[in-house]
Amino acid sequence: MKVGPGYRRLMADADDRCLPLSVTLELGQACNLRCVHCYNFDRELSRHPDPARRDELSEEELHRVIDEVRVEGALFLTLTGGEPMSHRGLPRLVEHAARSGMLVRVKTNGTLMTSDRVERLARAGLRAVDVSLYAATASIHDAFVRSEGAFDRTLTGVRNARQEGLEIRLSFVMSSANEHQLPSMIDLAHAMEIPFSVDTLITARHDGTTSSSLLALDGPALERLYRGPLAPFVKPTRRGEDRIACPCARSVCGIGSSGDVYPCIAAPLPCGNVRTLSFREIWSESPQLRWIRGLRNEDFEACSSCDHSRFCRRSSGTMLTDTGSFTGPSRFGASARCAEAEIVHRLSESGT
Repeated sequence: MKVGPGYRRLMADADDRCLPLSVTLELGQACNLRCVHCYNFDRELSRHPDPARRDELSEEELHRVIDEVRVEGALFLTLTGGEPMSHRGLPRLVEHAARSGMLVRVKTNGTLMTSDRVERLARAGLRAVDVSLYAATASIHDAFVRSEGAFDRTLTGVRNARQEGLEIRLSFVMSSANEHQLPSMIDLAHAMEIPFSVDTLITARHDGTTSSSLLALDGPALERLYRGPLAPFVKPTRRGEDRIACPCARSVCGIGSSGDVYPCIAAPLPCGNVRTLSFREIWSESPQLRWIRGLRNEDFEACSSCDHSRFCRRSSGTMLTDTGSFTGPSRFGASARCAEAEIVHRLSESGT
């Protein structure tokens, strides 16, 4: 769905009323690629190291969860993984959600979007796909996802999705391996006439390992990007009086593949499990979700007193994963987000 004023008003109203308007649902942890930065777990392992995360929801349970979130007000459902295109029940899940009145999108690496599969999903009611792309050249992209030929398969999948009339958005995750490629990546998106998003942050993984962070952009790299291809984003992201907290637990939430409900899919803070409680009970009664909804700006101690806060793209999930604190950053360490905010603020004031 294309984001416009109507969508933003809808999300703002849901945020005020604490309605889970946008839900992200993990279908499983399996993936056909082994991306070096994967936030779920180290893909050098054959499966998730936490046994509790291996007990994935059955297709029947996933259908029940879709019904439960819809009843609570969900209108936008994002299916993710792992690689959701590898889930056998994906067409049935898409059809179920679409028939219930939800707009369904899938986050995918695109390599499994064959013409037959995309056609079936489009018939089932799929509206949009977010496709991850890590370079503008096959050699760098394929090395990042550790699969030869992945770049070409991804672009073929994008073309198949376009043929079926699906909305497409490219998701660029920047790292030390590809930051020099961003101008070419943007050129590629423009040539294909496909909108894109850029994420400048790589976090630690949800399994507690941190080797992915070795790929994170440092200050000089971030400054190069914001002096170059990201110059249009050198501007404030919020007004001083705006709420620091992101929409976690208010208008968005995530549900992990083993049934844990999270404030959002990027914030792995278990708030209850849909196998033991209904989604309604968790959403309305979870102490963790209630605590998050009650947070005030002053509860984000380091952020509320920061001179660069208006220029920060802070994510509570990122802070939780990297520092262990939902209201971080920690007093004892600098976050890449903090460095980015300082750079953007400085460049904004200097006019460069």
